[in-house]
Amino acid sequence: MSNGQTVRVGLIGTGNIGKIHLTGLSSLKESGLLDVQVTALCDTDKESLSLASNLFEVPIVYEDYMALVNDENVDVVYVCTPTNKHMDMVKAAAKAKKQVFCEKPLAHSCPQASEMLGVVIDSKVKSVVGLVLRYDQFLLYAKKLIETHSFGRPMLAHIRDDQRFPIGYLYRSKWRGVKSKAGGGTLLEHSIHDIDIIRWFFGDVVDVFAKVNYFSGKDVEDHASLILSHKNGAVSTLDSVWHWVDRPNERSIEFFFEKGYLAINLESGKRYLEYQLADEPPIRIWQEKADDVLLERLGLHSKNSISPDAVETLTSIGGERYAALSYAFLNAVTNGDEPTPSFKDAVAAHRIVDAAYESAAKRRPVGLL
Repeated sequence: MSNGQTVRVGLIGTGNIGKIHLTGLSSLKESGLLDVQVTALCDTDKESLSLASNLFEVPIVYEDYMALVNDENVDVVYVCTPTNKHMDMVKAAAKAKKQVFCEKPLAHSCPQASEMLGVVIDSKVKSVVGLVLRYDQFLLYAKKLIETHSFGRPMLAHIRDDQRFPIGYLYRSKWRGVKSKAGGGTLLEHSIHDIDIIRWFFGDVVDVFAKVNYFSGKDVEDHASLILSHKNGAVSTLDSVWHWVDRPNERSIEFFFEKGYLAINLESGKRYLEYQLADEPPIRIWQEKADDVLLERLGLHSKNSISPDAVETLTSIGGERYAALSYAFLNAVTNGDEPTPSFKDAVAAHRIVDAAYESAAKRRPVGLL
């Protein structure tokens, strides 16, 4: 780290997700939450690089990622490129003793992700993966409810996740429709978030049975349906789809327990959590109340302990909590703590995704334990 604990970030990949992270980092600085400075940017797309450099006032730019990695004014490297570029960039950053943020999915397969995990462990650098739902205030509220109430044993989870096919339209890239770059479609590229959440709540998976489809004619799947059997006896299901309908991206989550029920609606315009215990009436939680749990998770005592701009940055900017994830990661880097979600968490999710692809190809369940 540099003197005075200023966190100096170099970001590789200035496309959609790169700009989202740059917005989050800028907001963290401007709201006084972190002493963070983006000192360098890198992209092979000169137009995108120039736009980001001007928009976020970052004068140092590179077209070669190794130049950014070796820049002595960079402490932390954000890898926000297409998935096929992640491995080489993460390895280079870790070997240069730079702390690493890598967007999800880590890689095209679990063996590749495992190799990346090994490199960051051997290099003794801090690392985190962009499984941003770990910082959604409603999911954190659900976690706290389960810890503090008697829901009983988990029985069934279901997630329905739909998104407009992420090429063209509002998306300024086509690489997610190309298997050699993305590695996979709606299951790997998008619903690895959902796999991670299912594991986070229901624990280890024993086997998976999956069906995938290619309705769009692309070489990545645009539909995946999974049945997961968990070590604790519970079952979870996932329905993930990329479509061509002009509608917002939506996600609906349900958890059934012996003595309780939890529903988390992350759909546009109606984000809320609802839960019910045994014979008690259902209770609905709106974002304002759930925000307090997110702030607590980030080590902030209440909304009154930080400015309104800081609260907005962590809880409301954008549809997902990218700024909150960066806040947690960069604080861990500064304080010497272990950040989450870790590369180890990502590897566990990748293992399930690999098994799902194998199951779809073999048309039978595939075991993991």
